[in-house]
Amino acid sequence: MSSLNVIEEPVKFHLSLNVPDLARAVEFYALLFGHPPAKRHDDYAKFELDDPPVVFSLSPHPPGPGASLSHIGLRVASDDTIRRYRDRLEAAGVCTQAQDGTTCGYAKQNKLWVSDPFGNFWEVYRVEEDVRPEAVRKSLEGAAARTDIESLAHPQTGAVWEHFVTSAAPDRIPHPDAALDEVRLTGTFNADLSDSQRAALLNEAARVLKPGGKVVAHGLMGDRTFPGARPELPGLAAMVARVPVQTEPIEALRRAGFVGVQVVKYTEKAWFVLEGVELREVKLVAWKPGATVAAGGETRQVLYKGPFARATADGGRTFERGKRVTVPAAVWDQLRLGPTAEQFLFFEPGHPAPCAR
Repeated sequence: MSSLNVIEEPVKFHLSLNVPDLARAVEFYALLFGHPPAKRHDDYAKFELDDPPVVFSLSPHPPGPGASLSHIGLRVASDDTIRRYRDRLEAAGVCTQAQDGTTCGYAKQNKLWVSDPFGNFWEVYRVEEDVRPEAVRKSLEGAAARTDIESLAHPQTGAVWEHFVTSAAPDRIPHPDAALDEVRLTGTFNADLSDSQRAALLNEAARVLKPGGKVVAHGLMGDRTFPGARPELPGLAAMVARVPVQTEPIEALRRAGFVGVQVVKYTEKAWFVLEGVELREVKLVAWKPGATVAAGGETRQVLYKGPFARATADGGRTFERGKRVTVPAAVWDQLRLGPTAEQFLFFEPGHPAPCAR
């Protein structure tokens, strides 16, 4: 018998999306996917994607009532791929939102969110590891949060809790005192919360963090006071209910007792200019003081190594290069946890040798 060799094309997932403006849709998706549509007509467009294998078509019809689409996603193999998507979108002025180390669908993921011109949400994500259901429930249920996380078969490298812009402000973060390594406030300062709710959430963050644990505040901030109430922003940025001045989160973190506040991201180009206010993506990191700060008037010694002849720290305190200086424990801790820690030597009480950061 003769055999017939049949070469089959790989199976591709197909998705058809109704859009109110075909031209705008094609422009956005050509940017998202990185190449033009395979077929383009006045009443139809189609993208043929090999990686991932998807046939993605667009029809110029307003979405019908009762649609249940939550979001659409592209699962990728590396953070570099996510970064390439983000660079391409941001270079074209499209606002994106990053979520690193978040738990979704019982998996720890790094992901990038973006909205098309019609409000459909896309995620480009990489799965880092699966998370057992017990761990997910542990982050949501107060009683379960008191269970020892180390008893899980796949413990996380650090205990993290995250508040997102669309989340309600919890009366209590569902973790015991000094239990977490990191608290992430993703869009919290852009959320529709009262001043007292934000202050309470920061106090809760300080409570649940271990001494030396960090809080990360990430969001859209203005270079001056925004004159209106709620900003009218397109796409994913429509979730922004308010725009704080860039100094507001810094002052709020300090009032909550955090030290070593530093700006780790500040986009050079404003995402939006609205009513004369430049809105930029800003990420701040601050730390909960170590146990040393609790000791009233206790002091520590530091030595500034350089590179300058002298340096002035936050608060006006000056350090001359090569001179050992006695400072309050709170200042010692702030310098040790701050962005210039490598420029100092830190001496523990009773030990002449410097301690490592």
